[in-house]
Amino acid sequence: MAKRSVRSSPLKKIPKVRIVRYPNRPFQLRYDCPVEKRQIRISTGTRDEDEAEQQKAELEAKLLLGISTSSGREKVLGSEMIWSDFREQYRTLHLATVRESTAFHAESRLDLSERILKPKTLGDMADPNALQQLQAKLLAGEQSRRKKPRSHHTVKGYMGCVLAALSWAHLQDWLPVAPKIRKLKTPKMKVMKGRPITENEFEAMLNATVSVVGDVAAESWKHVLRGLWTSALRLDELMHVSWEKSGTIRPVWRNGTFPVLEIPAAMQKNDTEENIPLLPWFEGLLLETPKEKRKGWVFTPLSLQFKVRRKVTQLRPHADWVGKIISRIGKAANIEVEPANERTGSPAKYASAHDLRRSCGERLRNAGVPPLVICRVMRHSSWETTRKHYAPGDVQKDAEVLSSFLIQPRAKEEMAE
Repeated sequence: MAKRSVRSSPLKKIPKVRIVRYPNRPFQLRYDCPVEKRQIRISTGTRDEDEAEQQKAELEAKLLLGISTSSGREKVLGSEMIWSDFREQYRTLHLATVRESTAFHAESRLDLSERILKPKTLGDMADPNALQQLQAKLLAGEQSRRKKPRSHHTVKGYMGCVLAALSWAHLQDWLPVAPKIRKLKTPKMKVMKGRPITENEFEAMLNATVSVVGDVAAESWKHVLRGLWTSALRLDELMHVSWEKSGTIRPVWRNGTFPVLEIPAAMQKNDTEENIPLLPWFEGLLLETPKEKRKGWVFTPLSLQFKVRRKVTQLRPHADWVGKIISRIGKAANIEVEPANERTGSPAKYASAHDLRRSCGERLRNAGVPPLVICRVMRHSSWETTRKHYAPGDVQKDAEVLSSFLIQPRAKEEMAE
């Protein structure tokens, strides 16, 4: 007698399957299971729309017929594990524990490396020859938006991200050794991707604000620009400054003491709660707000929808979007902080929110503030970091300081006459 095939009974109510699209990882198929009373999530292992739609159709057919939707494939852990399985493990076990911006950059760089090498397994990516090929192809500009070679600094960052993921796999005992590759030699060049801007250039940005955001929103955006110019805060930090909200950055005035900024651990790169001196420039800006209005967020740039007279649906924008608008203002003011690179195809860079933070650091240095105090305000672990990234100084000003202490040879000759 022939054996009858066994299958699950069809569901009385067929759940609706939907595709959840992530910008930097494979799409997911999701449906609410009426039997298990929970949401089922299945990774498609791809970011291709057609493949995802095909998998969705197959899943819907299985649900209609009552066929088990589990893949039946046992996940292999080790160098032979499927690369998409490793990416999922790395994402859920490691990247979920780091900062959102760190995870975003890691995902995008692994995505690019994946498109170049097309690895099937973890071992394929960890192969030393494959890593050498990846480095060479990155340098040559493969998968580059501008179809131009990449700089050694850029490729070094990409390879560091890939090697970090593979080293994590080694810690999980999925790879016998942590892969290594000969590091690229990078030229000794300036570290800043931009530069501090002058007071005249800052005034030009203020004057260009209206043309970018419109008359109604202009003053609120100028307030943000002045906040960056006077506070030495990063943009995301400035957008989290409030008068009284817990868990935010707050200015504090106490009798008999100098004012400070209270910065919670969640707002710090080093995850450490810290109080720093409130810069007098920034204090002056804050005190322009009348006491009766010191509630809620300190900086709330208005929507650009006012400019085109459309309905405003979101009153307080995200810091990333605010940064893009400030860069538009820098471009409208024609303040170029880094020239275009013909070799890599990188366009000219115009003044951004971070250039205003750099400007504050340089003005502190020019004012003669001791290096360790500047480090405290900028929240850097060493003066070397501050010097390289935010307060490089001016060689002519350094020469002027030297000449004030030392008599030049020509001056000696004139004195002798």
